[in-house]
Amino acid sequence: MSLFNAISDGFSRYFSFAGTASRTQFWFWILFATITLCIALIIDGLYLGPMWSTWQGAEDVLPFDQDAGQPLSIALLALLTIPTITMAGRRLHDSGFSAKWLLIALTIIGIIPLLYFFVKKGLKVDKPNPYRT
Repeated sequence: MSLFNAISDGFSRYFSFAGTASRTQFWFWILFATITLCIALIIDGLYLGPMWSTWQGAEDVLPFDQDAGQPLSIALLALLTIPTITMAGRRLHDSGFSAKWLLIALTIIGIIPLLYFFVKKGLKVDKPNPYRT
């Protein structure tokens, strides 16, 4: 799976937990989301944040100032949160686990087993997997 296929699959199955996602597909999606959010943070810090703060009535807001707004980063985070959660659920399905396991991320220590599940090889095709469609 290529980077562009992973991105298009992430957006085309925006709300879908059905099926599975391979390790490559999942990590390409995480790479895309991380790079996109980093670029948005830089654009916000340099340009949009100071402009946004000036529009809100603040004076003398410098680039990367903590008082500067981050409209692009917040919008992009809102856009990418749902497909990232569904992609993680499909990745768990490929490992043979229910997407309900994502709830352990609410406990901070639960992120460690989730990382193991995300890195783990998926079940072989000849093994029964109730989540594979």
